[in-house]
Amino acid sequence: MSCALYTSKAGLKTVVLSHGTPQLKSVDVVRNMPGIMDGISGEQWLQSLREQVLQVGGELVDGSATSLNLQTQPLWVVTADGTEWAAKFVVLAVNLGFELLERQGFDLSINEHVPSRKIRKVNGVGYDGKTNFSGVYVAGLLADIPSQAVIAAGQGAYVGVQIASEHLGKPFMWHD
Repeated sequence: MSCALYTSKAGLKTVVLSHGTPQLKSVDVVRNMPGIMDGISGEQWLQSLREQVLQVGGELVDGSATSLNLQTQPLWVVTADGTEWAAKFVVLAVNLGFELLERQGFDLSINEHVPSRKIRKVNGVGYDGKTNFSGVYVAGLLADIPSQAVIAAGQGAYVGVQIASEHLGKPFMWHD
């Protein structure tokens, strides 16, 4: 979601496909967010982030990807209801729904930073989220980062700034 915040602010048409309940939503109090001294509920934080994304022009869609074409531009994402989305950039950020990535040929293994060992990472991808597919990035736990919301948000924001900079042809800065 933090990636979408930055790409939307940079003027890119940004659509976030999401379904299911984020794990963070059920956390009563998140106390490890820098700058939020008294903590915030996971649900409140997620709602605030959604509102921010909408405020800067992003679109939130309830849906899940069932098919991807990541080989050629434009990239394509097809959702369960048959909607087709064309894009220059696709950011993949999933927790448990990694089967579609396996079908696309991504080399996955267990993200050792997550104690449950249920979460996968995309092998060969660093913090920058860049994959071997042009215009395709991974964010969050797929990028082999620890399972901490603030770390995932930071990495997602980093990916968003990279995409915005590439799209604009110059470094993207957001200070307002």
